Order: sequence, then C-alpha cells, then structure tokens
Amino acid sequence: MPEIPDERLAELRNLAGRLGVEVRDYSLFDRALTHASALGEHPQADRHYEALEFLGDAALGLAVADYLYSANPGRPPGANSKIRAQVVSRDTLARIAAGLTIPAAIRLGRGEERSGGRDRASLWADCMESVIGALYLDQGWPSTREFVIRILRDELEYAGTGTNDGDHKSRLQQYCQAKQWPLPVFTVLRADGPDHRKEFEVEVALSGKPAGRGIGPTIKAAEQIAAGMALDIHLGESE
Repeated sequence: MPEIPDERLAELRNLAGRLGVEVRDYSLFDRALTHASALGEHPQADRHYEALEFLGDAALGLAVADYLYSANPGRPPGANSKIRAQVVSRDTLARIAAGLTIPAAIRLGRGEERSGGRDRASLWADCMESVIGALYLDQGWPSTREFVIRILRDELEYAGTGTNDGDHKSRLQQYCQAKQWPLPVFTVLRADGPDHRKEFEVEVALSGKPAGRGIGPTIKAAEQIAAGMALDIHLGESE
C-alpha cells in the first residue's frame, strides 16, 4: 500500500490514542476508515473498509459470545443469543463509534461527503466493525477481545441484567423517574433522504435541557441512540 500522508497519519495516531490502542500497521486502520467513494480521489488508498468490516463483525460476535459464556456458563444459549443481539446491534455500534469520534476520521469521496454520508449512523456502525477487524489483524485475538469488551462494558453489564431488553429509551425514563425529573422529551430535528434511505436526527431533552442526539434510519433508532448518549453523560457524571 502506498505511504500514508503525514496529515492522515497524524489523524490516525490521534484516533488510536482515543481508542486506547497501540497500532503497529496504520495502513490497516487507514483502510478500515476509507469509504469506497474515496478510492478514486486518494492515490494512497487502494482498498476500502468492507472486507475488514466482514472480519470485524465476526470478531465482535465471538468476543461478546466468549464474554457472555465466561461470565455466566449456566445461562441458556437462547438467552445469550438475545443479549448478544442487543449488544452488537447497529444502533449500539453507531453510538459507540460516535463516542469514540470515529465518524470524523472516515475518509469519503467529495460526492459522498456532499450528500451527507458522514452523518449516516449505518456508516458509523460499519466502520466500528472494520476498526475491530483491523485491530484483529494488527494485534491478534487477546487484544481485540479486550478492546471489544472495554468499549461495550456498559452494554454487556446492562443487557446481562435481563431488564428492558437493552432499551436505552426505557432505561432513560427510569433514570428520570428515580431522579424525580419529568420524563425525557424527544424531538425530531430533521428527516432527510429518499424513502428507501431515510435518515432521522433526534434530540432528547432532560428537564428542558438538551442531553443527547442520535441519527438513525428510523425515528425509533435515532431515539435509542440519543437516549444512550444521554445515559452515558449523566451516569458518567454521577460516578
């Protein structure tokens, strides 16, 4: 692969620091964050993220399954499958990617950028998986498992309680009730795109103050991401 330009390399190094990983081969991470639309515009980019996404999806599923089995060997397989599906959902991955600032590092072609590609939660989730795939090739299984469990720790612990089916919106409502606050208010800020590719942005307010935003392919999905972000902020402040 051609040499990565200094500016791009610095961007990737900063991201690695935020992810808490020590990268050996930055070309893997460059590929993991390169959209197909960018290939014709960046001479140093010869491949896009989709193959790494496939690998990362498998590594992600195995890491979560391994954790769930190790944490509770007696839990029925069906229950573990349900928890895993909650934890590795597209909504969850998009929210985690946003929290790790992955969207800002994705390289897009000019046309895809102009059409709002960087704001698509589905792309964030894809690149979260491709980064995991790159980490697996760069660091091996133990480091990849540790990374997956670290970024999904809260999701795993909450889903494992068996309450609310990982529903961040319900959990946020319970949090407000415990605090004796008014219930959260969700507002659709925008709805863009054709019918087959709609994208919604939702903001959630707590006690009249903005507390989180989410972008998703449905209003419900965007609300879940916004609620999850609000929980991350408020639960983090209470620790």
